[in-house]
Amino acid sequence: MEKLREAADDYVLDQLGGADLPMVAAHALARGVDSPALRELAGLSRTDVREAADLLKQAMSELGHPLCEPAAVRWRRARDLARAVLGGEVAPDRAAGQIAYLLVDADERVPCGIRQDLGMRCELLSVAWEDEPAHRDAIAAAIKAAARDLLASAPDT
Repeated sequence: MEKLREAADDYVLDQLGGADLPMVAAHALARGVDSPALRELAGLSRTDVREAADLLKQAMSELGHPLCEPAAVRWRRARDLARAVLGGEVAPDRAAGQIAYLLVDADERVPCGIRQDLGMRCELLSVAWEDEPAHRDAIAAAIKAAARDLLASAPDT
């Protein structure tokens, strides 16, 4: 289910096209995820883009995971990255760049002050990582502090 949810989030963020949705559905069915709309989606051709979008929305609702708004997806992914950097699963420089991308480009429904502060902070830390290799330990600590602040301020989505 997690791979399907991730693909649905990619679709919401325009990182996955409607033409790819039938194959995503077929892979989900092969992994044991099932719903009537998902079966119907898997049977579409790549040219049925409009119908595919409608069926994805219906399938995700049937599976108890309705499609989220882009801002909610961005916050969830930014929080996941923050947890991963704090848990040592993602390198600080990689996390900072990705968090900056997610928050700086976030939908206007995200509180502007939070978005600008955390997004720009992560962007500046990402640049500093590249420009100041001698200070990477301090920069990594600052990235982790930004991740903690993100987790403390991000709205529940």
